[in-house]
Amino acid sequence: MPEPVPTPVTLDGSPAVITGRFAPEEHKTYRVLPVLVPEGTARLEVGYRWSPEHDTVLDLGLWDAAGYRAADGFRGWSGSRSARAHQGEAPVWVEAGAADRCYRAGPVEPGVWWVELGAGEVSAEGSSFEVTVAARSVATGGSPTPPDPVDASHVARPEPGWYHADLHQHGRHSHPRAPEWDELVARSRAVGLDVLPIVDYVVPWLWDELGPVQRAHPDLLVFPGREVITYFGHAVVLGETPGLVEYRHGFEDVDLGTVQQAAIDAGALFQVAHPTTYPEAIFGDHCRGCEFTLDASIDWDLVTSIEVLTGPVVLGEPPDFPNPFVATALDRWRALLAAGHRITAVSGSDDKLGDEFGSSATALWCRELSRAGVIEALRSGHAYVRTHGALASPALEVRAGAAMMGDTVRGPTELEVTVLNGQGQELLLLADGQVRHTVDIPTEDFTWRAAIAPEPTSGPLGTAWEVQTHDAHTPTTIANPLFTKPLFTNP
Repeated sequence: MPEPVPTPVTLDGSPAVITGRFAPEEHKTYRVLPVLVPEGTARLEVGYRWSPEHDTVLDLGLWDAAGYRAADGFRGWSGSRSARAHQGEAPVWVEAGAADRCYRAGPVEPGVWWVELGAGEVSAEGSSFEVTVAARSVATGGSPTPPDPVDASHVARPEPGWYHADLHQHGRHSHPRAPEWDELVARSRAVGLDVLPIVDYVVPWLWDELGPVQRAHPDLLVFPGREVITYFGHAVVLGETPGLVEYRHGFEDVDLGTVQQAAIDAGALFQVAHPTTYPEAIFGDHCRGCEFTLDASIDWDLVTSIEVLTGPVVLGEPPDFPNPFVATALDRWRALLAAGHRITAVSGSDDKLGDEFGSSATALWCRELSRAGVIEALRSGHAYVRTHGALASPALEVRAGAAMMGDTVRGPTELEVTVLNGQGQELLLLADGQVRHTVDIPTEDFTWRAAIAPEPTSGPLGTAWEVQTHDAHTPTTIANPLFTKPLFTNP
């Protein structure tokens, strides 16, 4: 039985304090706290604190009088990076004409509003909280800014070619110290990125802010999305979903599979983020909800892409310590391919502060640099990962006649691989994840050919011929496979 909704706390001019506790077994659950906002309120402020501080993390959201399940009622979500009184942070706030980072401006209508707390981490002894809500009669935040979204049909460059994206790149609504939009663009340009798929946590407010950014930088493609961070795995939703996309998997009847279908029905792409990063069985809550454990909830046939590298490919000091989650993510991706799910391997920095933008890059073969071109490349698998970024990794071409990585050919064929700027590295050819050939790369411009054919033990997609390049420590490129199928089978 769900807990009964508590009686709304009435705001009467003085800040109201709401206290409560999450029991240890309420880890990864949500709670909504109703407050009765009076007539004449021009500004609503919400702050909070939790205890114990060292092993508790509570996420903060806000819903207005339209309700805590209504798309129109969603006023914002700042996670655990704002309004923490125990960290000396000011409350978050909303007004008719302006709002704090992560929150939506709009009339502060009288009625029952809802403060949302997500129990991202609960102490073994339980965790207590104190939420302070204040209804102010005077607005101080400023005048409204008219919505100015990006033109979704914008073509940044008309010519076909390889373009580069950091497919997990955050902006100002994910972190209070994130670079502002102009600096975000400058940092992205400096590392050779052409596509800026900004995927801030949960909220859609960036849609209405990025029109000026696109117009100021017409040769780049600004492609807003969001990261849907549940406590059981994260997903990147890339495309036109400017309204509410639920994130509270397990709360009431919210399920990520329903969220996935709704996003795809709206025309968006669905990408599984860092699927094997910091598994909870080993690392506990070091990275809350990072490991993807919702396989049974989603439809893998509706997943366009999966991150096989998130963050830098080498970690720590000395710089020969490989990111341990690359190998496990590759295994996860290959198992999905073997089961018949055509999913494109991609990468992303998952960086919020801008220092690691483009630490890896996904190279996409696009007929033009536009949203349609990027979507086509991702869906077709015309992509490979450059693990040290667009400027410091080898460049790669994988062809079988007119077919390229991501495509399917019938019968035996010859694979041609061209590597640029990979001298001294090693070229690997894998079939269904098993290494079949290794070749030293002796020159900066190197071409190698091999006969390939379908193999009888392969899965329904055919034999996946995957090319990688490696330096002494890690993969430097990871190509999506070219598939071979027998000549005379069903498609």
